Amino acid sequence: MTMTLNQAIVSGALQGITEFFPISSNGHLVILHNLFNIEEPQLAFDIFLHLGTLLSIFLFFWTDIVGLAKRENRPMLLFIVVGSIPTAIIGISFKDAVEKTFAMPMVAGYMLMITGLWLILASVIGRRNNSDGKGLTVSKSVAIGIAQGAAIMPGLSRSGLTIGTGMMAGLERQVAFKFSFLLAIPAITGAGILKVKDIYRAILGKETLAFVIGAFTAAIVGLVVIRALLGVVKANRLYIFGIYCIVISSLVISGVLRR
Repeated sequence: MTMTLNQAIVSGALQGITEFFPISSNGHLVILHNLFNIEEPQLAFDIFLHLGTLLSIFLFFWTDIVGLAKRENRPMLLFIVVGSIPTAIIGISFKDAVEKTFAMPMVAGYMLMITGLWLILASVIGRRNNSDGKGLTVSKSVAIGIAQGAAIMPGLSRSGLTIGTGMMAGLERQVAFKFSFLLAIPAITGAGILKVKDIYRAILGKETLAFVIGAFTAAIVGLVVIRALLGVVKANRLYIFGIYCIVISSLVISGVLRR
């Protein structure tokens, strides 16, 4: 079954919401496509949606991105490079194995449970550990990069694991938020490059319009959601999304949200 325009819009909106709210975009897309009865894993389409949300990041953090070229911001650039290394190693090493799980909603269900517990733990630790004097270091960047790499599994939230890891490592919540999204830029770009042939074949085929509409929807919705998430992080209420992930996980595992 191919992707219809309505499904592309719904998928794009879902991507924009779940990519930035820490509830796992890949996990929700796996569940959604299973419910839509789309038999083949829509990996090229899913990555194209990620490129739509990448545009959201550029728009929201444009000033910070441009500022990385300044001398005083070079340490942040270094931390992004350092954090991207473990992400790339994990992504390349386990890419083929992980791709098989994109047709397994049960995997997404169990991983959502882990995401939920991680967010609740981060909220508890983040309540005690929120000093402006505790900044990024190489070791913290590596830990956050490993968390981002692990999030290639459907159901493990990239933003949830990276922000949560940053908070648990002692970062001020807004620093963890900003670093999470800046670190996403090379990760999402790299994933797009790895799948460029599949994307190219798909957008030249009969699903071209669906790809474009889905990505545009993801970009618009994503921009709104990033701003909303910033407020949630400042208030240290990530546990709300943790509870949500646990509920959705339970519904998937029990079969309520599976065909």
